[in-house]
Amino acid sequence: MKHGPTNTRVLKEKKLLLKLTELQKTVIIGTILGDGCLITSRSGKAARLQVRQNAKYHEFVSWKYDFLKDWVVTKPRYDRYNDSFVFRTISHPDLMDIKRIFYRDNVKIIPSNIKELLIDPLSLAIWFMDDGNGNKQYPYLRLSTYAFKEEGNKLLQICVKDNFGINSKIVNSSKGFYLYFLKDNALKLYKLIKPNVIPCMEYKFIKVKSITP
Repeated sequence: MKHGPTNTRVLKEKKLLLKLTELQKTVIIGTILGDGCLITSRSGKAARLQVRQNAKYHEFVSWKYDFLKDWVVTKPRYDRYNDSFVFRTISHPDLMDIKRIFYRDNVKIIPSNIKELLIDPLSLAIWFMDDGNGNKQYPYLRLSTYAFKEEGNKLLQICVKDNFGINSKIVNSSKGFYLYFLKDNALKLYKLIKPNVIPCMEYKFIKVKSITP
């Protein structure tokens, strides 16, 4: 009887050869700030990354998969229960190291050293494609950072200003705190991340693009 590629021996051999590239770390940081999650293994010594998006954004899932495919055994699949596409990496200690930075008591947080981690426009682009939105009436942008509370939003606000030169406001809504970018800074943000924005996510910038020279 033949065994598939997920048998224990093959996985162990694969894990020994794996090492995150700087590009992959950049992708993972943007993904964790957004909709991605890290799941701890049963041993507690490793974690795996899960990427999931609504089915209409399957292009975004495939795009992320292309960066991380050497860490993935099963290609993105359709989940009919959630009408979504999803893939998971294998569990690995290197991913657990990242989880220890971005999670406390299994809850996602913004680490105090976020300025040392969120340094690449690609991470910013992935984060925005996950959690960003445009305003329906005005050329403003927002990042849905409700989960990070006021303290986390302040850290993100400082990071985005210091690392990318983009100012934002922290708004307190009924859902919680989030980052808001008014016209000039919304345009600056769009111009910075535009090279990494994939076609299915361009709709988020319709109003901002209308003021692009």
